Amino acid sequence: MKIILQGRPGIGKSTILKKIYTLLESKNAKGCIVEEERENGNRVGFRIKYLPEGNSTKLASVNEKLSDVYLSKYSINIGAIENEMIPYMLNMKSESPHGVFIFDEIGRMQQKSEKFIQAVDHIMSISKPVIATIVYDDEIWARKYKNNIENFVITVTEFNRDYIADLIKTMLDYYEKYKAFPQNLKNELIHISTT
Repeated sequence: MKIILQGRPGIGKSTILKKIYTLLESKNAKGCIVEEERENGNRVGFRIKYLPEGNSTKLASVNEKLSDVYLSKYSINIGAIENEMIPYMLNMKSESPHGVFIFDEIGRMQQKSEKFIQAVDHIMSISKPVIATIVYDDEIWARKYKNNIENFVITVTEFNRDYIADLIKTMLDYYEKYKAFPQNLKNELIHISTT
């Protein structure tokens, strides 16, 4: 089961992943979450936080030059993406004790690394459940994840964001039953998109 959350920036996708991680503690969840860094109420960067370890690395900054690669005003830490995040993603498949993988995010900053999409394809091939967030806009490179009939795609809005973590927890609780569904029923149910 692959569940992908999309929604406009700041809508609460990462917050939902944090709630899901807390709800799934008994399911050996593992993954990473991108957290904002703020100064005087303004967003000045992002950090990648690894779970359950808790260690984090700066992903992007407006105040520091982290590499020669920029997205808008943000300097992107390509070294952290390629030397830390991608190896972490590639190692997920072999980590058998973990039952659910959480990944934040399939986004523009990470996509600045040519190796990143290959790593995303890798985690999407894991036989265990994956819950990920993805860029909201219609990026060509992101379509294969949003348009894959085997992925549940949920659009996060201000009207549904308070319920999505519990919905996903319920979906994962019934994952074994879902796997036993006939394929034609899966095909009818599989693509969820609320606007």
